[in-house]
Amino acid sequence: MSSELNVDSGRIRSLLKQQQSLISKCPEILADDDARAELLELSRELTAQLTQPDELVADLAHSHTRQTERLMCVKVADDLNLFQLLAEKPSTAHELARLSGAQDGLVLRIMRVLVATGFAAQAGHHRYAATPATRNMTLPSVQAGVRLNFNENSHICLKTPAYLKSNGYRLPQSMTDTPFQFAKRTNLDNHSYWAKQAPDTMADLQSFMDGLYGGPLRSHWLSWFPIRDMLTGLTKDKVAFVDVAGGRGHEGQAVLQETNCEGRFVLQDLPEVINGIKDLDPKIERMGHDFMRTQPVYFLSNILHDHPDPVCQIILRRLAEVMRPSYSKLLISNIIMKDDQPPLRQLDMDITMLVLSGGSQRTEEEWTKLVDPVGFRIIKFWLPPGDQNGIVEAELKEGTGLS
Repeated sequence: MSSELNVDSGRIRSLLKQQQSLISKCPEILADDDARAELLELSRELTAQLTQPDELVADLAHSHTRQTERLMCVKVADDLNLFQLLAEKPSTAHELARLSGAQDGLVLRIMRVLVATGFAAQAGHHRYAATPATRNMTLPSVQAGVRLNFNENSHICLKTPAYLKSNGYRLPQSMTDTPFQFAKRTNLDNHSYWAKQAPDTMADLQSFMDGLYGGPLRSHWLSWFPIRDMLTGLTKDKVAFVDVAGGRGHEGQAVLQETNCEGRFVLQDLPEVINGIKDLDPKIERMGHDFMRTQPVYFLSNILHDHPDPVCQIILRRLAEVMRPSYSKLLISNIIMKDDQPPLRQLDMDITMLVLSGGSQRTEEEWTKLVDPVGFRIIKFWLPPGDQNGIVEAELKEGTGLS
């Protein structure tokens, strides 16, 4: 029977053996980001090997509708505060309906989907309990991410094929000629559009960035990157850390807390972002600034993935003009993709950047090709545990920048 199907039995057995070996070597699999990410990728490949071509096509053809429907159920559950209610105690559909004000039948149908997708657990007849995903959905940053994807990304992705057809299937070369502008019928880049036309969406973006990149969901880059060594001995008159386009300053606050460095800490972003910050360590200097202009910088967190290569190189040239060879360091916190078979989460992020701003996630080779022509050399690629952001450590080539 297997010879008639598109199944590589040998590969399936190999994947199962790799999974068993990994589990035996690392019994606390969820506590090890590297092992967890490897097991997840093995599981995805195993699923792909077991899926027949007709099933693959059918799943893909219906996936947008299915995923949108599931995302809709999560969005409605969040709107009704069901995740918070379940995190507090197990409840029946009737109890959840009474507390949320929704109809019993609607809550029951929503809860069935949440159980099937892991966002809740069945705890009896029409009775439900929290899962880790339930508790995750009580975090403001995660709630903001759901709203962003439901309200913005889904619509833009649907318009992307028409955009690519209209431009001859070419990658965007600027932030103002991307699927975002095509879908929204605007000349503004996505950040400017949200700031001016949709401030609630801009607030969701800031909350999402604060949580997913600087919060509790993944181990922070400071847990494996030697930032203390770079900031040792700096005095109060020296700039120690400049967080460029740093949003509400979560990275700078984390570095300050980790190092207790006496040097100056500076947070730079657009004035409208800086003016909206309510909670920031008073030691961190606020600077309303457009980072496309000349400035002293050291740290770029989730910035360059927003931009196509030509725009990134404009930014990097500005940085090179004000940095000193053999003294200044440039730290780029972004995904560093593998050349072959990168994790699906990273690929999803890559396509998200393409449709929203013309940007991309990059491999080591692509990072090198990006920074080399504008006067930087890469010191080291710091690869993280699991599939989160890495750090690209770079410095100026001799003869570049300030003398």
